[in-house]
Amino acid sequence: MTEPVRGETIAAVLRRLTDPANGERITLDEAIETLGDRAYGLAMLLLALPMAVPISAIPGISTVFGIPLILIAVQLMMGSPTPWLPRWLGSKSFARADLARILEKALPWLERGERLIHPRLTLLVSAAAERCIGAVCAFMAFLMALPIVLGNQPPAVAISLFSLALIGGDGLFVILGFITAVLSVALVTAVLGAFVAGAWLTIHSLFG
Repeated sequence: MTEPVRGETIAAVLRRLTDPANGERITLDEAIETLGDRAYGLAMLLLALPMAVPISAIPGISTVFGIPLILIAVQLMMGSPTPWLPRWLGSKSFARADLARILEKALPWLERGERLIHPRLTLLVSAAAERCIGAVCAFMAFLMALPIVLGNQPPAVAISLFSLALIGGDGLFVILGFITAVLSVALVTAVLGAFVAGAWLTIHSLFG
């Protein structure tokens, strides 16, 4: 497994994961190992990006990426030094070509965003703050994994912002992540409320 290059950009690391020269398929364990000392931020970003771009219509993709994301976020919340996945999950593999196709739309935006990241408001990315970030990301990942129309993308964007904050030590992105997380909860609540209200009206019209 190729080791990360010091100073390598986020987009470059993710593109290397899709390089067919490293094999046609890659397991989740191999992907996390490749991410090196930035594993938490990069792993969460890798798993959130597919849902942060408009490809949410792919059946089951939110669950496929959401479950490992929940596990990694919980480990961050608990202060585990490095993320890991259970063998049954870490051994799951996917084609690098499929990963490249998923990331294709997101990477140009990521490259633009990466230029804005630099260390600031570092208290918001301290060890204690990281645990709080992990808790919020775990909840966002749970929302992301739910089969809710229009409800997957905002939590994924929130997780992506938190991931960039962890990678770059940038507290401003933590603030942006929290704002997006609050908006995500509001949106998901509104969607669920509309669904419940619609179901109640349907039942009332049929049996009322």
